[in-house]
Amino acid sequence: MARGEGTAYIAHVVPGLEEFAERDLRTHLGDIEMERVLRRFDERTSLLLFRFRGASRALLTQRSLEDVFALAAASPGVPPDRKGLAAIRAAITGSPVLSSALTAASPLRVRKARRVTYRVIARVAGKYSYRRVDVQRAVERALGETFPTWRLVEDDAQFEFWVHLVGGDLIVGLRLSDITMRQRIGERVTLPASLKPTVAYAMVSLSRPVPEDVFLDPMCGSGTIVIERGEVGRYRLLLGGDVDPAAVDVTRRNIGPRFKPIEIRQWDARRLPLDAGSVSAVVCNLPFGKQIGTPGEIRALYPALLTEWRRVLDAAGRAVLLAGDRAAMAWAVGQGGWAMERRLPVMVRGFPATIYQLRPV
Repeated sequence: MARGEGTAYIAHVVPGLEEFAERDLRTHLGDIEMERVLRRFDERTSLLLFRFRGASRALLTQRSLEDVFALAAASPGVPPDRKGLAAIRAAITGSPVLSSALTAASPLRVRKARRVTYRVIARVAGKYSYRRVDVQRAVERALGETFPTWRLVEDDAQFEFWVHLVGGDLIVGLRLSDITMRQRIGERVTLPASLKPTVAYAMVSLSRPVPEDVFLDPMCGSGTIVIERGEVGRYRLLLGGDVDPAAVDVTRRNIGPRFKPIEIRQWDARRLPLDAGSVSAVVCNLPFGKQIGTPGEIRALYPALLTEWRRVLDAAGRAVLLAGDRAAMAWAVGQGGWAMERRLPVMVRGFPATIYQLRPV
């Protein structure tokens, strides 16, 4: 793709997974042109800005992305004083990419109405003499001036504009995705500390899935990791379990009739009813000691878990684990049986955590 070709897009990704998401997009979409990565817009979101020449609908199938927007306006150097609001309005009314954003979004908006409806959501990071709601109102006013026949609504709009203002940079996106992209249609029941599907997908991908996998999530919670592995591709067997019978029930309900063969059991992850060396991949979201467990319990739990999981893992297997306590994980890995291949710091629902890629030794 020649530089500058294709429609400009914005994607929300989990902080820490920016490079993974970029590689994943290139793998599945081919020739994209990455223009900018805005790491940690806030504690829950990073932004990817890129160009893509294909159909906008193809972006909505990308499992590494939380939300997708067509770039509707952008402006650097927005003043932090009240002059900034005028600059924001001017960036909207004079945007050279607003029409292409509407073109990208229109095929995804099938509802017909007498008047086009729109709403604006503003997110602001940094210090300004105006408020977030002032930014929202400035964009609403600019869109109303540009499209006088449109009607501003509070919810359920045909067009939803998201305003990102950080460090004086204005980035406005027209939302293409909906809540089902980041929450997944198939997973309908969640539990406390449930993992984001995008994080689960990244972990599954980092485990290097192959069709011969006997794949294990020994603390499956609501089944997010098992579901993501089932969606990624072929496998020999999916295994999941949890000590909590409610979690086992929720996982079975979320999975339903999908993914054969599969076994979901109630068990203690420290004493698995599995033969030694019978598993090829272990992927798991360990308790953080916040919503589940205490810090003291976590420091005793991690070594017991890793010892048992090393037992059931084949010598050529791989493990990808998410943990919130780095000291406890360092201690557990240091007890022997594991080699650290990679540590990937991420933010999970506002909490700092780390994805660990391990191999048995």
